[in-house]
Amino acid sequence: MKHADVERYSRPLVLPQIGKAGQEKLSRARVLIVGLGGLGCPAAQYLSAAGTGTLGLVDHDVVQVSNLHRQILYGEADVGQKKVDVAEHRLLHLNPNCRVLACAEKFSAENAARLAADFDLLLDCTDNFTARDAINSYCVTAKKPDVFASLYRFEGMLTVFDVASGAGCYRCLYGESPEAIQNCSEAGVIGVLPGIMGAMQALEAIKSITGAGEILNRHTLIYDGLNQTVRKFRRGKKPDCLVCG
Repeated sequence: MKHADVERYSRPLVLPQIGKAGQEKLSRARVLIVGLGGLGCPAAQYLSAAGTGTLGLVDHDVVQVSNLHRQILYGEADVGQKKVDVAEHRLLHLNPNCRVLACAEKFSAENAARLAADFDLLLDCTDNFTARDAINSYCVTAKKPDVFASLYRFEGMLTVFDVASGAGCYRCLYGESPEAIQNCSEAGVIGVLPGIMGAMQALEAIKSITGAGEILNRHTLIYDGLNQTVRKFRRGKKPDCLVCG
């Protein structure tokens, strides 16, 4: 490890759960972030800052004014630009040692294998069930962890879908995709909430990579920002799941 890296990562290096071995695992890790909205922005920033070796960014959208209250990688001058292009520039400014691979495409079942094949794990930072289904199906087939979060008004959900854990997949939790559930543009969301949940996604990814702590792969965490409460419930695999059953 270079002297500059020792200085940059001096705080995690002294953690017994991370240390030099964990930091080196991070430097070799390849993480794909699908969606660069409210969740993807803080997740990407923390993973870049943590020293993740390669970050893949997938998002087909451009920056809009309505994004700015919660998507903290972007500013007023970025409106109209591709999110992946702005994010790549900002993340490399944050940590030039992190390799960033930007792809301005919509993640789908058709391109999932091409976009995700070279990555160790995926972060689902999307807000629509078509993309979530595509990410889930790919991760089940490829046997890769899917670090998932969702938002609703003041409430956030977090879990890690990993078929190796035996706790099932996204479809085990939701069944048929509940398209009737409103997304953030329809139901609204407090701007701070995506930052909290996106940071939690980054933490779960770091734990998965380094082996630190207990990964949230058998439980689902519910965070209530309005009342500042957290609760967890155990989830399981559905034997008749059409994806992982």
